[in-house]
Amino acid sequence: MAILQVISGAAEGTQFPLMADRTILGRHPNCQVVLQSGVVSRHHAQVLESHGTFYIEDLRSRNGTFVNDRKIEGRTELQDGDELRLCDILLQFVLYPSTSYPVAAAEEQRVNLEAETMESLKSGVLDQSQIFAVVGEDAPSFESSTSIRKLSGDSTQKSTIDPSVKLKAILEFTQALGRDLQIESVLPKMLGTLFNIFPQAEQGFVLLKDAETGKLKVKASRTRGGGEAETVAVSMTVVRHALQTLESILSRNISDDSRFKRSTALSRMRITSIMCVPMVNQDEEGIGVIQIVTRDDARAFSEEDLDLLASLATQATMAVENARLHEEHVLRRELERDLEFATQVQLGFLPKSRPNVPDYSFGDYYEAALSVGGDYFDYISLPDGRVAMAIGDVAGKGMPAALLMARLYSSTRYQLLTKKTVEEAVSGLNEEIGSSGLGHRFITFLLMLINPLENTLTIVNAGHPAPLLRKRDGQVAQLARETSSLPLGIMPELTYQSATVTIAPGDTIIAYTDGVTEAMSDERDIYGADRLTKLLSRTNGPIGELISRVVEDVEGFMGDATSRDDTCIIGVHRSES
Repeated sequence: MAILQVISGAAEGTQFPLMADRTILGRHPNCQVVLQSGVVSRHHAQVLESHGTFYIEDLRSRNGTFVNDRKIEGRTELQDGDELRLCDILLQFVLYPSTSYPVAAAEEQRVNLEAETMESLKSGVLDQSQIFAVVGEDAPSFESSTSIRKLSGDSTQKSTIDPSVKLKAILEFTQALGRDLQIESVLPKMLGTLFNIFPQAEQGFVLLKDAETGKLKVKASRTRGGGEAETVAVSMTVVRHALQTLESILSRNISDDSRFKRSTALSRMRITSIMCVPMVNQDEEGIGVIQIVTRDDARAFSEEDLDLLASLATQATMAVENARLHEEHVLRRELERDLEFATQVQLGFLPKSRPNVPDYSFGDYYEAALSVGGDYFDYISLPDGRVAMAIGDVAGKGMPAALLMARLYSSTRYQLLTKKTVEEAVSGLNEEIGSSGLGHRFITFLLMLINPLENTLTIVNAGHPAPLLRKRDGQVAQLARETSSLPLGIMPELTYQSATVTIAPGDTIIAYTDGVTEAMSDERDIYGADRLTKLLSRTNGPIGELISRVVEDVEGFMGDATSRDDTCIIGVHRSES
């Protein structure tokens, strides 16, 4: 199993096994590899595995990702021993580590299941059983024909069953469960094996707690004939007692047991003897019960049978827990694959380069709060030399927002290339988004069209935060507030207006999403537009440095607080010469 090992920087010496197809590195808590450094981006880079080959890809981090001191562009294959530098943290990629790393808990339990069973048998230890003598019912009490085994962590109890018999039974049981990871097939298979182990058993069932409701449900049942039981006799008195006290219950003769005299279900089934064993997970919680019964007076269940069933219930519980873990893992992997696909689609839509326009320089920053975000920006060069800068914020997060963002990307380009004016382009975009059938979603959107020949900026604002103009002397003003209208998608028939300003030498225009101004500190204070305006007023320099200064100030304001929204900033600066 390949690993990443921290060579220098925070958490030096820490090793991170690369166990998934996709591993995200960054300082955000939801990253698989969390790097505690203020200069590392929240989602900085990702390591991808495909058919045994590993790749690293930068996720548009602010300071870049380096492999062997070379800044990477796009997806880069990793070789054994490569050194990865993410700001002030240096890691080494090790393809074949000498240390053996643990696999996931469910897989580890399955692999070690038979070994653990053999070890417990060799030592003659009876699996988590303790014998009590109890009398009467209200205490709660049992007749002399009733026994209880309490499941505990005490492993010093000695088995009264012939070890060879127990060994054969448990190995047969373990082999029957095997590596089956579907609860629907694990439980019937388990009951079938129990009927082989207990030849007097005539009916059995497994009750499990529903993970959502907590209610008990019959998940499997069986009769001696081999089929599923049509009628399942359940004594809730016995079941509740087994789950609440984690005690295994045996009644050798139900007709002489006062506890069951009121159980009409059992009396109708003419049951002679019953065993009911709780299924207890590693957190000492009862997740269900196994119950088997017989009508054969001559072959009532014994204490040795109860010992064995309690021991087998431990293995059965592990099988059920493994199956549940597997189902959760499958669902999680499906979600991760969907998110990974959406992330790749989204990153593919973001610009790979900035426009090259004489006397103008461009800058941008983008980071999603989740692995998939809803913010969008783009540069669109038109045939006549003009350059459009677009920025938007899709309502919502995750996959739905990303899909709508992809729709916005293609539609914006189409409208700009087919309409005569930016007003018509945004109005057409609004009609398309509003009538697309994508649900009640809207997009705040800002389109800025730069004419480098006339040094003008034409702005159409659809409910987005107003762009900011920083003059050469440090004055900052909002642009085109009077022509701002509703976000896209609310009223499909709405038309939009524009405003045009002159871009003087030394002017800088900044546009951003609300992830900047609505950033929240540990004390739940809001960053706000006023703080942004004051920062821009006292900050001068190249557009890239100015945007980086804004990002650093926002992150410093947030402290250890987690970003709740995507962050996107774009800007353009006209040189003074």
